[in-house]
Amino acid sequence: MGEVWIGVGRAGSAGSLAGWLRRDPGVARSGVEIAPVGALQPQAPAGSMGAVDTVTALVDSTVGLVGLLVAVAAWRRPHGTPPPTVRVTESDGTLLEGTPEDVLRVLRARREQGQAQAHDLDDRRAPEQGDV
Repeated sequence: MGEVWIGVGRAGSAGSLAGWLRRDPGVARSGVEIAPVGALQPQAPAGSMGAVDTVTALVDSTVGLVGLLVAVAAWRRPHGTPPPTVRVTESDGTLLEGTPEDVLRVLRARREQGQAQAHDLDDRRAPEQGDV
């Protein structure tokens, strides 16, 4: 799959989210690797996500990405944060960017068109509109 950057928008929130994701059993099972906060700087235009407010993950499957987005939604609810910005750079260089819902919509459309991996993306409950 590729690299995923999650912009949380609040200073200090990236550390909280990164810790949450490292402890999430679904994220661990799916093989997602969470980089230390600030370790990898996204290659984005100036003024966009920075290392301080960004969590970086390495994801090797569509199912892993869905699991990561579900875990982000679970972290967000009690913290009352707005939907994060998610940037997915796929191994072929394709860039997906938007809210978690936007990214999930693209993944579902690909699955319907037969472009996604054969795994069922609905094995874990994906966040619905308004959940994330």
